[in-house]
Amino acid sequence: MTHESAAEVRRAAILAAAIHVLSSEGINDTTTRKIAAAAGINQATLLYHVGSKDELLLAVLREMMRLTGEVARRVLTAGLSTRAAIRHSITAFWQHVEATPELQVMQYELTLYALRHGGSAWLAREQYAGYGAVVEELLRETFTAAGARCALPFPALARFIVGGLDGLILQFISDRDSVRARRDLETLIAAVIALAEGTVPSLGAEESVGTQAQRA
Repeated sequence: MTHESAAEVRRAAILAAAIHVLSSEGINDTTTRKIAAAAGINQATLLYHVGSKDELLLAVLREMMRLTGEVARRVLTAGLSTRAAIRHSITAFWQHVEATPELQVMQYELTLYALRHGGSAWLAREQYAGYGAVVEELLRETFTAAGARCALPFPALARFIVGGLDGLILQFISDRDSVRARRDLETLIAAVIALAEGTVPSLGAEESVGTQAQRA
């Protein structure tokens, strides 16, 4: 094994240990000492491979972005209709959410951490841009394979899906009500399908969202 590959293996082990400690103890109670212990190394070795604690936390956020993208890309939809593919993809991703609530909490903590450190706010923006790009790619592949047309531009539909899932995840990790979450997930899926198929009624030029709100 070359020096470079050995360093990569060690860094990957450190990130895995950091994810474990952060997800079990939270960002406030996580220390480099605890992460080093979980990785089976001393603090000096840990800091040599990842730099400061701030640099380590941001590296963990990048790793979580990569892992989340992998989860989304692993969903197989070949041969499915666009409706079935949308339902299958979103449902499969939600199963991952329900199975790893502690990772979801940790990821939100890291996102807020990046936003509160001005020089790292770009990483939080990059995170959501990256999620949107993954979903956009999957949508494009799905509709192309089915020979179908999406009524909404792929980037806009992708942002809607990411935003909808984000809200549902926050509610779920707050109350862990999986029954309600799955019911709301069905509503999100129906909305995504309606937007993709163009069956959502559009507002006329003379009627704004504001006027609709006044009627409600």
